[in-house]
Amino acid sequence: MELFDHKNKFAKVQCTVYGRVEDILITSADLLWKPTGSLIRFVLAVTSRGPIVLMCSDLSQEPVAALQLYCARVRIETMFDMLKNLIGAFRYRFWSKRLVRHSRKPKKNETLKKPSQKRIGSVRRCHEAYERFVMLGAISLGLLQLIALKFQRTIWKHFEGFLRTRSRQLPSERTVKLVLTHLLIRNLMDSAPDAIIREIQERYGNEKAAFQRAA
Repeated sequence: MELFDHKNKFAKVQCTVYGRVEDILITSADLLWKPTGSLIRFVLAVTSRGPIVLMCSDLSQEPVAALQLYCARVRIETMFDMLKNLIGAFRYRFWSKRLVRHSRKPKKNETLKKPSQKRIGSVRRCHEAYERFVMLGAISLGLLQLIALKFQRTIWKHFEGFLRTRSRQLPSERTVKLVLTHLLIRNLMDSAPDAIIREIQERYGNEKAAFQRAA
């Protein structure tokens, strides 16, 4: 923190801090960090929110870019929240007996052994399934956001839920998902009743009736 006393080491630049462009003071220093036993780039900045110190393992990282990336973390965390709780992108259940079981406790993982060469292919395919499942979830989330941006009035027109107060004109991903769900079900029920569609309609009707009786 004593580095903030040396104002002559700081440069005055414009930077976007949490969505607002402002003049800040910023500098960086590559210092030895004992826990890692290597150099760490420390980025020091003075913004309208006060002084801030960031640590970066990339010694080529531009200080302003590091600060902007840090300020973007709220949007990144919000995205992960939507992927987890709205899309279900991390609810994959792909498993192989050839995968080595990991523990949430790091000490138990110290004895893990690398899969044999014969099992590498299966393990790799399992990991690829995880990645593709999450990627499809990310694409789905992006489509919900795109629909919200392009078809705001249409979404609100077909929204059948209740909102006491609308916080903004732009519908949320959850609102878009609810609208699309209702529209898809409505289209399914209006589809030509061939054998497969009729079976799906009957199952949906039975489940809906059972839910209404339970309620």
